[in-house]
Amino acid sequence: MSTNNDKFLVSGEERSRFFLPEEPFKGTLKSFLPQAIAHPGYVESAKARMFRLIVRQGVNVVRSEKLERIYGRPIVAYKAFEEFYGIEPYIHQVVSDYFGAAIHGGEADKQVLVLIGPKGSGKSQFVKKLKKILKTSEPVPFAAHSPMRCNPLNLLFLIPQVAQKMVMDGAANSTREARRTILTELGLKELNLNFSNRDAKKAFKAAEVEASFDGLCEIADPEQLVSAIVFAMGLPRATRANLGYPDPFVKDRVIGKYIDASETYKLWDYPIHSFYFADDQEGAIGICSVKEVQPLNFDMRVMIGEENISVLGNVERSDPRSVELNGAYNLSNRGLLEFVEGFKNPKEAHRSVLEATQDKSIPAPDPMRINLHWDGVLIYHSNAPEFRDFKNDPKNEPYLDRFVQVNWPYPLEASEMEKVIEKEWGASDFALPKSEGGVHPEPTIIPYLARFAVLTRLEPSQQVADLMIKLEAYNGDESRLRGMGTKIDVGALKREASPWEGMDGISPRFITKLITGLASEAVAKHRAISSRELRERLYDSIRLIQDEKLQKQYREFVSRQMDEWRRKRLARLVLAAMVEGFKTECQDVFKKYFDNVQAFNRNTTVRAYSGSMYRSGPDEDFMRKIEADPELNITSAQAKSFRAEVASVVAAYMTDNQTIDVPYTCYEPLQRAIERFVCAKVKDTARILNSANAGTDEDRRKLASVKERLIAEHGFDEYTADEVLKEAEETKDFLKEV
Repeated sequence: MSTNNDKFLVSGEERSRFFLPEEPFKGTLKSFLPQAIAHPGYVESAKARMFRLIVRQGVNVVRSEKLERIYGRPIVAYKAFEEFYGIEPYIHQVVSDYFGAAIHGGEADKQVLVLIGPKGSGKSQFVKKLKKILKTSEPVPFAAHSPMRCNPLNLLFLIPQVAQKMVMDGAANSTREARRTILTELGLKELNLNFSNRDAKKAFKAAEVEASFDGLCEIADPEQLVSAIVFAMGLPRATRANLGYPDPFVKDRVIGKYIDASETYKLWDYPIHSFYFADDQEGAIGICSVKEVQPLNFDMRVMIGEENISVLGNVERSDPRSVELNGAYNLSNRGLLEFVEGFKNPKEAHRSVLEATQDKSIPAPDPMRINLHWDGVLIYHSNAPEFRDFKNDPKNEPYLDRFVQVNWPYPLEASEMEKVIEKEWGASDFALPKSEGGVHPEPTIIPYLARFAVLTRLEPSQQVADLMIKLEAYNGDESRLRGMGTKIDVGALKREASPWEGMDGISPRFITKLITGLASEAVAKHRAISSRELRERLYDSIRLIQDEKLQKQYREFVSRQMDEWRRKRLARLVLAAMVEGFKTECQDVFKKYFDNVQAFNRNTTVRAYSGSMYRSGPDEDFMRKIEADPELNITSAQAKSFRAEVASVVAAYMTDNQTIDVPYTCYEPLQRAIERFVCAKVKDTARILNSANAGTDEDRRKLASVKERLIAEHGFDEYTADEVLKEAEETKDFLKEV
């Protein structure tokens, strides 16, 4: 498989469009319009802004390539979410199917993003991250005096009304003449508008006028007029789709129906200011969260604002000052609105969501009784049971068609689940060095817990009998069926599984409580945790599960798959500790094997490894010793394709990491085969692990060296090294089949 990193990268020209001026814009509508053409991001939709802010942080190419190798399709790992492990496919779905589809005119622009997952799967953390990303935005221009910080281009909808007012005030003889004056004062005649692009031509055709400035002056319908202007400015459809009438506070500053004329502005002189996003704790500017609420306690004022009691009786009911636009929709306009456990809310809340997304409008609070334009990212996140209850109610069917549903399961890649556990462990004081009061975990503990957690989340498969093989396939490590050499099709495994795979099983919180509980006890003892102690504690925790069928299944995972994995992993570490310079020797074996593979693939010679300058053909016997590993079990007939596969993986590593120094760990199946090959050399010396056999001073010296290397090279401490060597002494055939 060849690498193709270009598909994950953004060109320099595109990247320049992802960044806006850092200096806040301050000026008039007339001075703003040329800036909107130069910087389309100033007036972009909320979803387009989120997409831009995510993409501009770049892509993790190495991780993206690995995901493509695992899933057989492009999955982009965005750097903006690098602290989220093992859920890149779902993040990719959000960015692609929601934000990406919305900015290209898809139906997603009118829909709600719904994240469904089990407790502790990271839904809330993901939404928090989106808020953080939004706060990295440069200052966003808005129409001054707007409590909803409306888009400056929304002012263009007032052109026909301003034209009518000019005629009524005697400032123009006709609305056509008034529109020409307004458009000229706005500077549109000198802006060198592009009337010939496809969208602009379509807009002028719909208005049945010539595609020119003169034709623009003929358009009386505000919707058609704004479309013609926006598209002639070269702005995208997503921008136009998310424009609407400005809020009544802005309108009154232009029309001047309720406030004093001295406080009004000419449309072209209307002030444009800028704002920075701030979350709920910082003032809720463009970002707002709505907590779950019981139907009896639901108050629509929380969503749309309320009547301004302080001016009651002093202003007309239709005066903007009669209301306070301080509801969740008002605060989140042009940003993000989050509904926490959204499906627990009453139907009135769901109905408002439908209006906000489908119609791009929300009701103004009484007594105004008008609709207000709204543009934002609207997110529901909920646990799976609440969503199923909502979905199964026939009355809710109209809502389901308005959702972009993204299932948010637990991580199903063991190596990524390890990172989740390491992250949680690292956040505690237990992760400090022992000398500073921390607790030392045996190096197998986190990989053990990660694999057990993933096993509990996987669905049974008809293609592989052992779930551990499926786990390794999902992890991108085990690519072949053991004992057969048959390559595993991960895509077929994914297609076989239901969309709900990973939505059940052990949560990261369960794992965190388990390991920190052990660590707390260890503080008063040896400040270390062995995997044997972990296994016993895990068994005790499983007994507390109420579902007896699930309890039995989890016990079997521990006693079968995990016990075998743990023994092999510990045995491999012990054998590795018996080899002085184990990693160096593994690297040398890998180099020799790969040199021979290259010679085989290219039909060339390879330098002899005896120190001679003579060259010879590839060493078939040596390569077959590696490939005949009991887990790989590559037959002679399969050797050619396997060697080509190894060459491709090495080439991908070189490209991804821009280096020619490739570690023997670059391809997991080959890594394990090489480690077993090196360990096989020292199995005869394993007799010293039996205390009865380690009778000589030389044997005792070798055993002490093994312990020293376990500590110095393999991540053990004094206590855990003694524990694993003690277990090796007590366990019959501890080192077999590693």
